[in-house]
Amino acid sequence: MSQSSVAAEPGEFIIRDARPSDSEAINQLCVEAYVEFRTAIGEPNWQRLRETLSRASDLSNEGELIVAEDSSGVLGVVLYLPHGRTSERNLSGRTAMMRTLAVSPLHRGKGIGRGLTRECIDRARKDGADAIALTTAEMMAVARPMYERMGFIKELELGERFGVKHARYVLRLE
Repeated sequence: MSQSSVAAEPGEFIIRDARPSDSEAINQLCVEAYVEFRTAIGEPNWQRLRETLSRASDLSNEGELIVAEDSSGVLGVVLYLPHGRTSERNLSGRTAMMRTLAVSPLHRGKGIGRGLTRECIDRARKDGADAIALTTAEMMAVARPMYERMGFIKELELGERFGVKHARYVLRLE
């Protein structure tokens, strides 16, 4: 099991592989993290997205589910998919993927999202990937600039999902 400690203000949090006992906290956190987009995507789309998010812990069947936690519990979550395990079309070469980054609204601004993203980048490098990709929505006003500051570049417009425009961003690791 992978685990690392990350400095955060005012304390520290650790990043580790999710455990089955984290399932309820992960599912609840994902719904809480995305509820702010309810109005932007509309009620029918929110109901569909909420249903998907309420089963986010099931993503551990697809790849490596990673959490950030401190003494208060799970603060954030992300799914890492090594190259060869992604279902995305049109990915070039040995491209890994990260999906469903979520940080508790109560713990934002502490470097948790950046720490989880960095963990995925580190795992992709370790796995021999030549790039790591992610998809994000235009409504993700905090996440998109963070990804860009970390070196991700918009590669492809993906059309609408849940009623909002999405795009794929890629970070070359070579």
